Amino acid sequence: MSDSYRPQDPADGHPPFAPADPYDAPEAPAPRKQSGLGIASFIIGIASIAGVIASIAIITSFIMNDLGLNGNMIEIDAENIGIELLLGGLLMMGSVLLALLGLILGIIGACMRNRRKAFAIVGIVLNALLVVLVGALFLIGILKGATTI
Repeated sequence: MSDSYRPQDPADGHPPFAPADPYDAPEAPAPRKQSGLGIASFIIGIASIAGVIASIAIITSFIMNDLGLNGNMIEIDAENIGIELLLGGLLMMGSVLLALLGLILGIIGACMRNRRKAFAIVGIVLNALLVVLVGALFLIGILKGATTI
């Protein structure tokens, strides 16, 4: 045979040909899991928004029931305050407290390492938006009450 074909010698700087061993291949990184706290924050954000919408609907229905035929508000005294108004107020406060819990869980979920953060970020946005909007609603109510005196 001719000298043109010869196995490569490690002394030449070239390793001899060997088929790749499939067990020596580097493993692909495992896909990162979603943050459980982020998912909880997202679900709490949706539940809190539903609670605030329900409380606004309950309070609005109470106010609409107490409107007179000419559109003027009937005098509401302590005896006339119904369970609807109490339920609506408690539901709104509970929803805001739940949103604060969801905000904390979302921040913790976003800070976790080696976890996906999509649900945590969406949960942070939903819960923070709800807290800010309800806070603004209360502030507008307080300012509106102060100007009517």
